[in-house]
Amino acid sequence: MLKPYAALAKNVLAANVTRPGFPYKLTYALTYLCNYRCKTCNIWKKRPAHELSLKEIERFFRLAPRFSWIDLTGGEVFLRKDFLHVVEAILCSCPDLLLLHFPTNGYLTDIIVRTVDKIMSWKPEKLIITVSLDGDESVNDEVRGVRGGWRRQMETFRQLHSIPGVRVVLGMTLSAHNADQFENAFLAARTQWERLGYEDFHVNVAQISGHYYGNQDQDPYQGRREVIIGEIKKYLRHRGWPKNPVAFLENQYLKRVESYLRTGRTPVRCQALRSSCFLNPMGDVYPCGMYDRVLGNLRENDYDLFRIWNSENGRRLQKEIWEFQCPQCWTPCEAYQSILGSLLRKR
Repeated sequence: MLKPYAALAKNVLAANVTRPGFPYKLTYALTYLCNYRCKTCNIWKKRPAHELSLKEIERFFRLAPRFSWIDLTGGEVFLRKDFLHVVEAILCSCPDLLLLHFPTNGYLTDIIVRTVDKIMSWKPEKLIITVSLDGDESVNDEVRGVRGGWRRQMETFRQLHSIPGVRVVLGMTLSAHNADQFENAFLAARTQWERLGYEDFHVNVAQISGHYYGNQDQDPYQGRREVIIGEIKKYLRHRGWPKNPVAFLENQYLKRVESYLRTGRTPVRCQALRSSCFLNPMGDVYPCGMYDRVLGNLRENDYDLFRIWNSENGRRLQKEIWEFQCPQCWTPCEAYQSILGSLLRKR
């Protein structure tokens, strides 16, 4: 059982000193299908077509079994009817997988709970699920564009807690639409699940991405950066001293939010194309979810990520990112491995 932990530690150490020959973390957007209409994200406006089939996904992971950490995202992952089979393919193909994480908007409660219950019967090493929540009932439903969404999200959160072994958290993205609403959101959620603690409630800040969110023409903060900084500081006081490695990463991420919002600059050297990469539903490989530069397509490279990762284009692009010559961001999807990749140096 220690093997996945040892593999991740080895990968993190390697990424601190060099560019490994393969990423240890993958963020994979399974689908652009979405049943919400969030104000900070335009994925729901996309018309998904030619997304990788289950057979293609199975082939990809058979050829790429070395991941320690996989984030599955969307759209809404549970709108893929084969989502359970995708997870099965990952767990069967990646023996060193330590952490599998996916977010959900929580609307399809019965499907979500039934699927997660089956996944846990396969005994993944660590499964973390984030149920999105962007305010109390009125603010959440306004920001996320679906009336009645908050109640479904909270019901999903409650029911997932009945499944042994799964770690379930609420995730709030702060933007101009809910900049001062953290406390109200937390207290409202606690009325629905009285055991809710601040460690169960995660906070991040909205980001811009043309190829992923499709919100490149938006300003997610609209002059409310100082308000968001204040909310983050308040949240950090509530969280207190980190009690486990995940809490440590969250703490380090949040401590650097102020610097990012004030300067617009990524606070540490980014590990995109050093520790991690991003895969979209059609098989296009990007450095991350924010940088609109395609390295290659899986279908055009016989589903071989190793070939794409080690291409001249991949090496050149990684150097650009390393020197901060990319769109600057501070999203947890990239920040966590960047923090881990900076443990042995100041910059």
